[in-house]
Amino acid sequence: MIHPFLENTAKTVQYILLWLGYCLIQAAVMYPIIALPMWIILLDSFVHAVTFAGLGLLLWSVIQYGNFKVLNSLQRTINYVALGVLSIVIWMGVGFGFFYGFFGNDVTTALIPLIPLRSLIGLLLYLLIIQRFQYSFQHQQEIPAEIVDEEPVPEFKAAKPENEELLERIAVKSGTKIHVVLVPDIIYLQADGDYVQIVSKDGKYLKEQTMKFFEEHLPENQFVRVHRSTIVNVEMISRIELYEKQNQLLTLKNGQQIKTSPGGYKALRAALKL
Repeated sequence: MIHPFLENTAKTVQYILLWLGYCLIQAAVMYPIIALPMWIILLDSFVHAVTFAGLGLLLWSVIQYGNFKVLNSLQRTINYVALGVLSIVIWMGVGFGFFYGFFGNDVTTALIPLIPLRSLIGLLLYLLIIQRFQYSFQHQQEIPAEIVDEEPVPEFKAAKPENEELLERIAVKSGTKIHVVLVPDIIYLQADGDYVQIVSKDGKYLKEQTMKFFEEHLPENQFVRVHRSTIVNVEMISRIELYEKQNQLLTLKNGQQIKTSPGGYKALRAALKL
C-alpha cells in the first residue's frame, strides 16, 4: 500500500532524491572528521538517510491523524518536542545498532564522537520535515475537492426511511480523549480514505465512517453532498460563484473553498430553493 504522502509520482521521486542528496552531503561533511574509509562513511550516511526517510513517513501519519489542532499551544509544543526527541533517538539508535551488528565495536567507537553533531543534524532534519508537512496540509486544504474523483453526485437519491434516526452529535475518539461535535457546528465533511474528516467551528476530527452514512443520517435540508467526497452545511455557505465551465465554487464562512460537481450543485440549488 502506497503511503498517502507518496501517492503522487513526482512527490515520490522528489522525496527519494531529497534523501539521496542528504546522504551525499552528510558523507562529504563526515569524511574529514572521522578516520574511516569513504565506503563506510557512505554506508553510514545511507543508513541514516533511509532511517529518517522512514521516520518522516511515520511522522506524516502522526501529524495528519493526531488532531494536534484541537490541543492548546503548550500541549502541541510538548507533543512536537516529544516526537522530535523520539525520532532523533530512534534515528541514531538504528545507525549505531547497524554498525555495531555488522562491523563490531571498533567502527562503532569511531562514530561515537559524532553524537553531538548528529543530534544537531537530526534536530534540523526534524524541523524541516515538520515545516514541509504542515505546508502540504495547508496546501491540500485550500481547495480540497480538487484532489478527489470528479464523479458527480447522483441526480436523485432514495428517500430516507421514516424511522431513520438523524444525528444530533458525533463522538470522535482521539487518543485517550473523546470529542463531541454538535451537528449544527459542523462546517463540512470531507472523505479521507477509510475515514471522514469532520471540520467544525472548534477544529478538525477524523471519524472512521463512510460518507454514505453521514449523507443518510444528517438533516438533508441542512447538509448537502455537493461532491462525491464532500458534504457541506448549507448554513455555513457565504458565497457561490462560477468555477470553470460547469462547476461552482463555494466559499464557506471560515474562508474554506469547496468545488461542487454538476450534480452536487443541482442538489444544493434544491436545498437552497434557488
